[in-house]
Amino acid sequence: MQRLIRYFALGAAILMTIAETRAQVFQTPPFPQIRVPRASQGARVTQLIGLSEVSIFYHRPGVKGREIWGKLVPYGQVWRAGANEPTLFTFSDPVTIGGKQLAAGTYRFVTIPSEKEWTVIFNSEVRNWGTVYDQKFDTLRFTVTPQSGPHEEWLSYSFSDLTPSSAVVTLAWEKVRIPFKIEFHTLQKMQSSVGTWQMLNASARFALDNEMYLNEALAWSDRAIAIEKNGNTLRTKAELLAKLGKRQEAIAVGEESLKMFKAMDQSRLSQGQRDQIAAFEKMVAEWMEKK
Repeated sequence: MQRLIRYFALGAAILMTIAETRAQVFQTPPFPQIRVPRASQGARVTQLIGLSEVSIFYHRPGVKGREIWGKLVPYGQVWRAGANEPTLFTFSDPVTIGGKQLAAGTYRFVTIPSEKEWTVIFNSEVRNWGTVYDQKFDTLRFTVTPQSGPHEEWLSYSFSDLTPSSAVVTLAWEKVRIPFKIEFHTLQKMQSSVGTWQMLNASARFALDNEMYLNEALAWSDRAIAIEKNGNTLRTKAELLAKLGKRQEAIAVGEESLKMFKAMDQSRLSQGQRDQIAAFEKMVAEWMEKK
């Protein structure tokens, strides 16, 4: 009897081993799984706008001879504005879109197309699949009038009309274009970063070169001069004063700047620095002629 029990136990153990082996064979293929390209391939486009960054992650469906608008993409229904996973916009700083404020962060981007007007939506739910959409997470909505353009076989997003604080984002597919402007608070970002006289002077010159925030730039220039009065800081203030139409004050500050430049050891200046001083001297002379 004991021998029979041992045979039964041995047989059961063998059967369990075989079952486990079969389970492993059928659950885990003995060869690596092969990845194949997706029909709508992923893409990422990133743009610096002033001191802020925008990144768009999306998948690019193709037209492939299909009728897109009103057919493949129905009118009046939410569309993920891409394929596969959700289209995501990431903003490094608070941004204004369609005249409305949006906090820094990552957002699902969806649209509701129609023939004459599109609703554009930024939604805070970003984890679910691309077709999963819940209106309660909408954070910003506005409308855009669609435009026509050359045939675009693969859906794309691009940036154009760049300024130090704004850009136009365009969704393009087939012969339809959906453009909208995004704006960052570059002045606020600059004000939070200025500190040393070099940073203050560089920020003031940036504003001068781009003809923006001129009154704020003049205040930065005064702060730079208070920390370090030299030919460069005085030159920046002189040019700002001239740009603001305060020519007499610009001449006085410009002459002081030139006096400090000429007192420097000229042998230590590069040819480029000497050329810049000569150009500024000519600029001051032109201001004087217009008195």
